[in-house]
Amino acid sequence: MSLLRSLRNATTFRTDQALPILLTGAQRDKKALPTMRPWQLIGLIVLMGILGVATAWKPIWVLFYALLVALALSIAWLAVSLRGLKFTRSELSGRAQVGERIEERLALENHSLLPKLWVQVTDASTLPGHHAGYVSSVGPHQRIAWKARTLCRKRGRYMLGPVVATTGDPLGLFRREMTLDAGRQLLVLPPVLHLHTFGLYPGSMPGRGRGSQRSLQTTTNVVTVRNYIPGDALTRIHWLSTARRGQLMVKEFDLDPTIDVMLLLDLDRDTQAGEDESSTEEYGVTIAATVGAYLLRQQELAVALTIAGMPEGSLMLDRGERQLDRMLELLAIAHPMEAQSLNTTLAIETPRLGRNTTLIIITSSSDLVWPQSMPMLQRRGVRPLVILLDPHSFDDSVGSNIRTYEALAANGIPVVMVRRGDPLVRVLEAGAF
Repeated sequence: MSLLRSLRNATTFRTDQALPILLTGAQRDKKALPTMRPWQLIGLIVLMGILGVATAWKPIWVLFYALLVALALSIAWLAVSLRGLKFTRSELSGRAQVGERIEERLALENHSLLPKLWVQVTDASTLPGHHAGYVSSVGPHQRIAWKARTLCRKRGRYMLGPVVATTGDPLGLFRREMTLDAGRQLLVLPPVLHLHTFGLYPGSMPGRGRGSQRSLQTTTNVVTVRNYIPGDALTRIHWLSTARRGQLMVKEFDLDPTIDVMLLLDLDRDTQAGEDESSTEEYGVTIAATVGAYLLRQQELAVALTIAGMPEGSLMLDRGERQLDRMLELLAIAHPMEAQSLNTTLAIETPRLGRNTTLIIITSSSDLVWPQSMPMLQRRGVRPLVILLDPHSFDDSVGSNIRTYEALAANGIPVVMVRRGDPLVRVLEAGAF
């Protein structure tokens, strides 16, 4: 059954060869063929030599020399067993996303005149479910190719490889290994859900808008044109209006009143609940990636990211696809590493929050201290909103944070409760309730 499952996940192209064995994860650690230990043969040769000397019986000497020749041939075969082998694998982009299926094309070539009676290719990849191991014989000047398809189910940084070839002599006395490929890294990014709107804070995400003050600097908001005044920069001339009116006209710009957003993902080690995909950690990372993508792509806002409980887990304010790439790369490797309360994180981050900044907190904390700091942030001109993960829905042994929800709602903080199994898109688009 394991062989059949392997064949579903890999396709092999070869000619004039028997069907190879594709190694699954459990099989990769097993020996390809049963082996006889070298010392057993050497001991047998010594025993035959002693018996030959003691008895002077010719058949004993014939067996002695036959075993001695077999040992010498095995050693000679082993010396050339991996010569002429060449391994190639397709180049991947180095990044994938949860839910994406990656496909590797692998090939093993024998450029030698001698056949390889058996070669075990072991791929020590750390990507879950990725099985690119292989066992087969390879004829002279023959090429064997196969595919390994893997569905990326878990975010993180993984290694594809290293790839090691193992072979031995025909008698199975000796084994020899050779590294074919040192391996490469693959970064699996968290999933990003598509939002049409973000309803948690209605009216607070306008993006670029038209202001009431004229800007002396060039901005992206052109609001009107006026007559040219000596000293105006030539780059501000609006040539279409100039041609239409027959006199020089220059563009006027408004201030660009964009709203800065800080995403605060709380990965305090002491507040997490659940396991694997059904955990507050994974839900929080998915929500942060989804909201960040929405704000950067659709609202074109400047977004910063801070991950509590993770050293060096922060990104400065920036906008655009490049910032989204950096954010997803950081979220891909985000894990709870430290026990740092959300209240402590807020105390550290508050000086960085300027007026007219929107602070989006994603947490499963049930602490009642940090909600008390929300009114102070509002007085500073910061607009806090909270996406609260209910830890009790992820683990029955953990208490609910309903009191934290009530404390936030009592202070007028927009908050939405997310429970295990909730449709995240619907919940985030619906907003506070």
